[in-house]
Parts: sequence; structure tokens; C-alpha cells
Amino acid sequence: MEIYYINSDEFLKTHDSDFLRKYTDGCEFKSMKRFVQHALGRYLIKTAAQEIYRIENTEITIENDKPKFKHGGICFSISHSGKYIAAAFDRGECGLDIEEMKPRDLEALSKRYEREFTSTEDFYKFWTEYEAEIKLQQSPQAKYSAVFQKDFMLTVVSADSTFSQPSCISRFDA
Repeated sequence: MEIYYINSDEFLKTHDSDFLRKYTDGCEFKSMKRFVQHALGRYLIKTAAQEIYRIENTEITIENDKPKFKHGGICFSISHSGKYIAAAFDRGECGLDIEEMKPRDLEALSKRYEREFTSTEDFYKFWTEYEAEIKLQQSPQAKYSAVFQKDFMLTVVSADSTFSQPSCISRFDA
């Protein structure tokens, strides 16, 4: 499994909204932020699939509320938070979540989720695992969580019991 990410702030210094419009799949968006997140997610998925995994047809379809390549080839999961858009790629099903770690009322969250959170990092590890498992759409056999870029928590889950951690977490430059 590999994870690639884009810093939208950096990307938008060299690309404009006309470039991104090619990656919106005809969708309309209520905000510029959602437009950028969606388009960059699709750009990341399609470009990485072509350049890294040599997948020629990157047409995406939605099955059970989950994006997939229409003609197979590799599985992926997309997540975005703050200025980061990330995508995990694997041979088997995977789920990815990334969240910017902001101060939270840990006492209130501990009561709400009926478990003790001892730090903000502890809560976001729980939360990203939860979100990644939803994206996997099955019971995870393995999971990996890490602080990413100092202020973000990243979690990926896999249906593959032999998975231990991503072979790379790399900035995507194409």
C-alpha cells in the first residue's frame, strides 16, 4: 500500500481553477473549498493511477457510495482535511482518513463516545480509525495510524491481514 498527498495551497500556486475543472466529473459545488478538494482528489487518483500504476483507463464509477476504477486495476481511498488531499492505493480494499488535529473538549468527547481520551492525538486516532473503517465497508484486518505533517492524524485500514504499514507516504508531484 502506498499513500500520496497534495498540499492544495502549494498546488494552487501553479494551477488555476480552469485546470481543476477538468477533474470535477460535471459536479457542482456550494463552495470553492469543496470544489478544490473534489477536483484535487480526482486529479491525484487519476494522475497517480496513470503515472505510477500504469492504469490507462481511469474512469471512476461509484459502487455502494465508494469510488472505484470502472475497469479495476487497483483499489484506492481518498480523504481531505485542511490543505491536504491524500489517497491510499492498494491491491485490495482500503480505507483512508486524514484529519487536522484541533483542540477539542476531551472530557465531553470521552462521555459522548464512552471511552477516555487522554490527548487530542488520542481522540483523532480514534476518529480517523472510525472514518477509515466506514470507507473500507468491511471489518478491517489491519490498521495504521500516524501523526502527519505535525498537525494532522492519518489512518489507513485494510482488508488484508498481512498489511502492517504503508510502504510510502509521499508528496505527489506530477
